[in-house]
Amino acid sequence: MTDHSVRNHSILAALLAVTVSLALATGAGCRSVVDGSRDLTEIASPPAKTKPEKKAVSAPTQAPAVVDRAVEAAEMVLAASVVQTSETALRPKHIESRGWYLDHGLPVYQAVAQRTTRWRHSALESLLDQPDSPQATFDNGTKSTNFEIQATALIGLVRSGHTVEPKRLAELIENQEIAPTTQAALLEALAMTPPKQAKPIVEQLFQNRDSLIASAEAIDEEVATALEQQFWIALAFLLTEDQQVTRFTERFSQASPQLQATLLDLLVFHRADQRDAITEHFEQLSPQAVRRLGLWEPYLRSVAPLETLIAQTRSPEFATRESAVIGLGRDGSAAAQAMLREITDKDPTLVQVASVFAWSLIPGHDQWTRLSEASSWRVRLATAQLVPLHSKYQDIFAELKDDNSRQVREAMIHRSPELVARQKSPQEEAPLPTKRHEIPNLTAEQVMAILDRIEKAEHASDESQRQEARRALLLQPQEVLAAVDQAAKPLVAYDNDYLFNVLLPQCDPAYRLLLEVTSGDPRLTLSALRQLELQSRQAALPELVVWRLQSHVEHFTPMTWPVLMEVIRNDQREAAQQIVRRALAHDSPQIRIAAYRYIADFPMDDVTSQVKDGLNHEVPNVRVAAIEALSSVDGAASIGDFVNRLTDSDIDVQMAACRALDAQNDRRGIDHWNRMIYSSSKAVRLKAVQAIVARKQPSDIPLLIRVLDDETSIRSAALDGLSSIVAKDQWPSSISNAISLEAKCAAWKNWFDRQADRSEPEILAPTG
Repeated sequence: MTDHSVRNHSILAALLAVTVSLALATGAGCRSVVDGSRDLTEIASPPAKTKPEKKAVSAPTQAPAVVDRAVEAAEMVLAASVVQTSETALRPKHIESRGWYLDHGLPVYQAVAQRTTRWRHSALESLLDQPDSPQATFDNGTKSTNFEIQATALIGLVRSGHTVEPKRLAELIENQEIAPTTQAALLEALAMTPPKQAKPIVEQLFQNRDSLIASAEAIDEEVATALEQQFWIALAFLLTEDQQVTRFTERFSQASPQLQATLLDLLVFHRADQRDAITEHFEQLSPQAVRRLGLWEPYLRSVAPLETLIAQTRSPEFATRESAVIGLGRDGSAAAQAMLREITDKDPTLVQVASVFAWSLIPGHDQWTRLSEASSWRVRLATAQLVPLHSKYQDIFAELKDDNSRQVREAMIHRSPELVARQKSPQEEAPLPTKRHEIPNLTAEQVMAILDRIEKAEHASDESQRQEARRALLLQPQEVLAAVDQAAKPLVAYDNDYLFNVLLPQCDPAYRLLLEVTSGDPRLTLSALRQLELQSRQAALPELVVWRLQSHVEHFTPMTWPVLMEVIRNDQREAAQQIVRRALAHDSPQIRIAAYRYIADFPMDDVTSQVKDGLNHEVPNVRVAAIEALSSVDGAASIGDFVNRLTDSDIDVQMAACRALDAQNDRRGIDHWNRMIYSSSKAVRLKAVQAIVARKQPSDIPLLIRVLDDETSIRSAALDGLSSIVAKDQWPSSISNAISLEAKCAAWKNWFDRQADRSEPEILAPTG
């Protein structure tokens, strides 16, 4: 045997010995052969001696916990790192979640307006997006010993519409083992529970917020700021309007710039006259200082005056421009609304989206139908998200539910407008003042008696006579109002301080507002005019009020004139028409536009020449309004003027001229639209198609079929027109929301070819 083989056998023997030793040392039930303290008898003794050891192992304190497989599965689904499988998937789907994080792409004011969430959790949202109900998973998750899993499961229950005890959410928020981001998400969910139970709990947490924020600061200052912000947002969800204004404005100047920005965004929804302290705070700062503090955009949205907003709507910076547009909605004046209408028509798509939010801040306007018919799906999506859930908008709901865009359809369906009777949007229209009491109709003798008493109340030489007359007048307020209404015009210049400053303001709130309008304070005048505007929508203002406004027009400024025009917007009485005649000669384009629109709705005599002056105005919108007014006042005699405007440099003026000609059954209007659909400009073609669609004439079907090969927005408009002109039972059989835009266009083309084969030539013959 060689030395080599001897060495190999020695190595193998050593390895074998080591292996046997390890097996004996680690084998179950085997004792070490090197236990010198025990003899062979002890080793060979029966196993009864090990019974106490077995009892210790089986004792309850040592037994392994029973694992609930359903809870364990819920924990896996709701954990930060999730693997999901699907029967149709080729491989497991792995979802990486960072836990809870803040969606900075959704502004605070938008989240509050839509009552939507800003805190995200990828695993939870993936679960909510599945077609099967996740309630069982959430219920099992709430039984987990992991507080983070519990919190995520409870938030999931709240977001899926199930009842959760607010106290349980509050306990988790105060739990020191919960991450600050999870605390913020829990606070957001707590604010979405029923207000009656949630409000006192949120108030208590708000009072004790400093300790939670301090703990978050030790981890991450940015997260601490987000948590503090969420406390204020929770209050905005639960407090009444007056409570919000009080809470958000007190000690505003002492807050940090980050918190001031949040508070300003929460104040977007409240009237400017409720937060004078904040307005005064910013009046002491220069625009440069506001920018350095990072408050420029929130300032525009919530505080800036109208002249600043109008100037900033043309800023090259999109954030500034967007905020200024939203600020116009917060301002809500007639001038702001006129500016918004122009922005909605002509500005880029993203600015138009901001204008939709601005319109949502203004109660009682008539722009929702127009917004729901916008060519951009982004504008229609914003409309679906923000249109008030009011029964009068049912037609808009139905139209948006059948929109060509899947996102628009889903947004409208998600808001469930069928439940409008049980819901109220945060932007629900403000309640208008109650109607005036019924005014009695007095005889001429009764009117004269009351007017004589009014004269005595002010000018009687004897004090006792004055007091007696005043006492009698105060006891019959309705008769006083009736008398001054019947003698309104002669009383305009009547010099009687007691009547206008004491008696009438006690009889009707409209006269109190009239005092503020004529006070000479610009801010008070503007605020009072807006209140009169709200009253005028509910019921006609007293005629004497309108006559007094007419006598005061020389004192109105370009800021207050547009609001005055809104006050008389639906008033056809002589006093209102006198104001309109004064507005026709005003230098401001916006005021002249308002006057022309009034005339278009309520034609007046002897204004044709003044209206025709507007056809050559330098501002296109003035020319458009002048055409519309002229069409209403003297359309048949003004066809030549409309034809001349077909060559105007502005496309909107051409469109208005076409509509005026079409209203007079002059074919030059539709012929011009026919030419416009061949324009090289997409915007021109789209406007022409929309105008043709608005006619809803079967003879226009060939024109709409012709543009089904154009760009997407134009094809969509044409499809809408075909659907409105052709009866539903005659639509192509393959038409449905499930098919693509191209398939819809092909179906309508085939339908047209079949109709042309069996229809009268004059019905489907192209016009022009």
